[in-house]
Amino acid sequence: MNEFAKTGAIAGGAVLLALLATLTGPRAVTHEMYSDEGQPFFPTFTDGDAVVDLEITEFRESTSDVHKFKVTRDDKGRWTIPSHGNYPADAKDRMGKAAAMFLGLTKERVVSDRLDDHVEFGVVDPMSDSAATEGRGKRVTMKDSAGNVLADLIIGKEIEDKMDVRYVRIPDKKRVYATKLVGEVSTKFADWIETDLLKTQTWDISKITFDNYSVDEQRGEVVPGDKYVLTKDSSSKWTFDGLDTAKEEPNEEKLTEIGNTLGQIKIVGVRAKPDGLTAALEQASGIDRQILGQLLAQKGFFLGRGGKLWSNEGDLLFETKKGVRYTLRFGELVPGEGDAVTAGTDDPKASQPKPGETGPQPVEANNRYLMVTAEFVESLLPKPKGLRLPQEELDKRAQARKAIAAIVGAVDAFRAKNEQKLPESLAKLTEKPAEGEPLLAKLDQDPWGADYVLEAQGEGFAIISYGADKAAGGEGASADVRSDRFSLEDEFKTAGTEWSEYDKKVEEGRKEADKLTKRFGPWYYVIDQALFTKLKPKREDLVKAKAAEPTPVPSGIEPGK
Repeated sequence: MNEFAKTGAIAGGAVLLALLATLTGPRAVTHEMYSDEGQPFFPTFTDGDAVVDLEITEFRESTSDVHKFKVTRDDKGRWTIPSHGNYPADAKDRMGKAAAMFLGLTKERVVSDRLDDHVEFGVVDPMSDSAATEGRGKRVTMKDSAGNVLADLIIGKEIEDKMDVRYVRIPDKKRVYATKLVGEVSTKFADWIETDLLKTQTWDISKITFDNYSVDEQRGEVVPGDKYVLTKDSSSKWTFDGLDTAKEEPNEEKLTEIGNTLGQIKIVGVRAKPDGLTAALEQASGIDRQILGQLLAQKGFFLGRGGKLWSNEGDLLFETKKGVRYTLRFGELVPGEGDAVTAGTDDPKASQPKPGETGPQPVEANNRYLMVTAEFVESLLPKPKGLRLPQEELDKRAQARKAIAAIVGAVDAFRAKNEQKLPESLAKLTEKPAEGEPLLAKLDQDPWGADYVLEAQGEGFAIISYGADKAAGGEGASADVRSDRFSLEDEFKTAGTEWSEYDKKVEEGRKEADKLTKRFGPWYYVIDQALFTKLKPKREDLVKAKAAEPTPVPSGIEPGK
């Protein structure tokens, strides 16, 4: 056999071996590895509304601990956050988006079937018992009301230059996929709640009072302090009570900033109030005062005489055009960060010494406790000045006015046919003439069961109903309804509309206060210390020296000469 034949035989054998290898082991492995590409991750998960329990688990390298964040829905459809005392979650839209991420999610591309690659792709289970901390992903688990797992996925790193494409893995499985995953499932408390604490608008605030009292804890007494009152006029300009108008004027810029700050207070964290404190922040009956007092004092609040609550940083009260008065009571500083602030969870790393240092380290306190109440105060709403008549009475007067207008028209028609003479009586208007129809088809009594009266007035006349008292004259509800005083009926009607609108505002104000009371009642809030500082101004912050008025120029002298 020549060299070419030998070479050909060897090459042919190599090709045959390669072909056999492809058809057997290697190809079988490759086929198995890619066999589920394009298939759904969770084929039985078809209804996002079925989710009642969402748990997000992540490993925090800064503290080397596993953090779990959970949102659950009760049988009444309310979403709450168990780790934060079952604080209400504003989760409807966010849960919908979270569920949408996993509904119909497909295994777009298999990238590895090796356990050793999990660190590189960032899909190590965050709850892994391994001592290694690198490469841990975020695990998202959704369950239905029966506790069945609807979706469970470990989300790893985002693929470079591939927007929204991430490495993912099903827990307890080695295989890693690359798939498009649009959206983010957050473990931040603030992302799952309505953070706007007061839900008020700056334009709606009409008055602010800073009550800067203090509490003498040793003597158990409240020590009065400076009180500053700001009022907004009809042109939305702030005024300061106690201003020396000869020398001072309101610092409009600062006052506007304070008003804006009230509309910017955000919830940083929450704590459940202790049992024994009412929604109005007063001691409930039958509660041990000493125990309640100790719990409140830890956060900077104190029970006074009569069970009234005081705070060690004073109060801020503000009123709205809706008639709602808010009272903000400021307590102690809140140390720490993360869950230590949002939920009151102790952070084991917070007081650990830094490298090279010994002993516990001071913990920063950038937040403060706050308790809020809201009440409706009807006197804050301006009352209409017009006379208030019952609606039934207004309806009767309107009916009488309409009838009187018809009678006036009939009398005018009678006079036109009878040389401007008045009829002998109003009954004459209902008589059928020789030709045509009567001027009035019928003449009913007024709404109070009395006859209408024709009153001659020189060459003119008036048609009158004596009204509710059935007597001539009278004021208010007893005033006559007269054709020559329809303007009075217009006044009554306008006043009736204004009173109706006032009643509506009262009802809305009460509902608003009740809703706010239910919202604020169970909780201490944690707010940003920087915002608190803006809400504790000194008098010199609220006023400024009055600008000097320009010197008048004597007549006959040109300015500048």
